[in-house]
Amino acid sequence: MRTLICPRCGEWVDETHPDFPRCVFCGEKLTLCGFCRAFPGNGNPCPRAKGHPVVYSSTDLNCPYFIPKLVARRVYPIFSTSTRWQMAASIVFTLSVLLVAFLSRPVPPRILVAATAPSQVMVGNSLEVRMLVKTTANQPVRLRLDRRLLSDFQLVGITPLPSQVKQEGRFYEFVLPASIDPQPIIVKFKCTRVGEYAMRATVMTTSENQAEWQTKVRVVEQVAAPKQPKGLAVIAMAFWR
Repeated sequence: MRTLICPRCGEWVDETHPDFPRCVFCGEKLTLCGFCRAFPGNGNPCPRAKGHPVVYSSTDLNCPYFIPKLVARRVYPIFSTSTRWQMAASIVFTLSVLLVAFLSRPVPPRILVAATAPSQVMVGNSLEVRMLVKTTANQPVRLRLDRRLLSDFQLVGITPLPSQVKQEGRFYEFVLPASIDPQPIIVKFKCTRVGEYAMRATVMTTSENQAEWQTKVRVVEQVAAPKQPKGLAVIAMAFWR
């Protein structure tokens, strides 16, 4: 298969087009002898044509040896037309099966977490992180806390009480009991140092089903209570009022 360039208008015309050998844009006959590479010149016999007839640029012999002068591209099909259609149908069928299999695969249950924590706490006071965890699988909930968090805060307690505590790399993992209903979880810390800290917790049932919560907490110095006036200061304040 070839794509020819029309010498008259310059458009590309494929040999498989139904109107070939006419140009579909200007109507020029593309197989004239003048457009062949073997054209010997006006009034000369063509050495390639059968019987070597005398040809001119406008002669149209429908010669099987016609070689176009202007070719945009050539395509050499490896398979026949019927084979190509069968291959295309097989590819479409395979893609359809894969798409249906992908869309119908089971979706792992999701885990939902809502959590709150105060944004500012005084040093020495307690800090509570309250979570509400909802899972669709009746599996134990695992709570992961960063080891750096436990070095900045003192862990006071976790409700409900964990059944197991493990160390997993940079995390401490607390295994909590399973619950089908939304499960409240309270993690209580004691603030030991002044500063601004990033808190992060990961709640999971499996490695594929997990949710992460994070926030920032600022720990500030204790504010000293104002001293109560004594003696003459009390009498002066009473007269001033």
